[in-house]
Amino acid sequence: MNSQSTISDGREKNTYFVTPDDIIKNLSLDKNYCLFLDIDGTLAPFQINPKHSFIPKVTLEIIKEITQLNIPIIAVTGRDVDTARKLLHPIEIPVAGLHGLDIYFGSDHYIRPDLSSINFKELKQDIIKSCEKYPELLIEDKGYSIALHYRKNPELENYAINIMQNINLYYPQLKENKGKCVIELIPNQADKGRAIQTILNHLNLSSSHPIFIGDDLTDESGFISINQKLGTSIKVGSGETQAHYRLKDIDNVANFLLLFKNRIKSLYVKNIQNQNGEKLCLN
Repeated sequence: MNSQSTISDGREKNTYFVTPDDIIKNLSLDKNYCLFLDIDGTLAPFQINPKHSFIPKVTLEIIKEITQLNIPIIAVTGRDVDTARKLLHPIEIPVAGLHGLDIYFGSDHYIRPDLSSINFKELKQDIIKSCEKYPELLIEDKGYSIALHYRKNPELENYAINIMQNINLYYPQLKENKGKCVIELIPNQADKGRAIQTILNHLNLSSSHPIFIGDDLTDESGFISINQKLGTSIKVGSGETQAHYRLKDIDNVANFLLLFKNRIKSLYVKNIQNQNGEKLCLN
C-alpha cells in the first residue's frame, strides 16, 4: 500500500491509490453495510457526449448480486432520475438524482423540494442565447437544472464558467456546480451529503456502516457526510479529496464491488450455516 497521512478524526487517509483489496481488508465483518454509488466516472466511463454513457454489464450484474444479499444500494448522481434509472436498467434501486435534489425510492415515491418559483424554461433559453458563439458547448437539460458541458473543447472552460456565472446573477435560487468539463446551475437545496443523510433516515439505515464511492468535486459533500458517520469514503481518480481511500479508475471500482460481494456472500453463507447447522450453497 502507498504512503498515508493522518486526518483529524484519527483515521488514516490514503493520499495515493490503493487496491480494492486494501479497502476490503479494513471492513469489519460484524457490521451491516449500505452502498452509495455515483454513476459517471465511478460506474460508467467518461464520454465526450454524456448521452453515450453506459454502465458495463459486468458491473450491473455485480450490483444486482449485492442487492440480492440484502445490502441496500443507492445511486447518488448528477444525472436526473429517469436517465439514471435507464443507465442502471434492469436493476431497480433508489436514486438520488441531480446531486441529491430529486430522491426516488420506487413506485413513484419521491422526495423533492418545491421548485415552482424557478422558471427553468427561461433559464434554458438564456443559456442557449449566451452560447450561440460557441457551438462546441453542449447544453444538457435535466429538468430541474441545466448543465453546460465543454467536454468537446476543454479550452472553452472559462467561457462556459463566465456564461453560467453571469446568468446565475439573475437566478438567486440557483447555485453553480462545477464538475469534470461541466458547469451546472442547480437549485440551492441540491447537496449529495444532505441527500445521503435523508436516505439513511428514510430507509432506517442509521445503524448501518455507509460506503460512498464518487469521483468528482460534487461528491465531496458526500464524502464529508460519510466521514462524519465513521463510514468508508472512496474517491475515484486524482484530485484533492476528503475521502479516506482512493481507487485509480472504474475498473478498480468494479473489482472492489466484486470483492465486497464475495466477502458479504461468504459471511451470509456462514451465518446461515450457523443458524441451520448445515452446509448451504448459494449460486
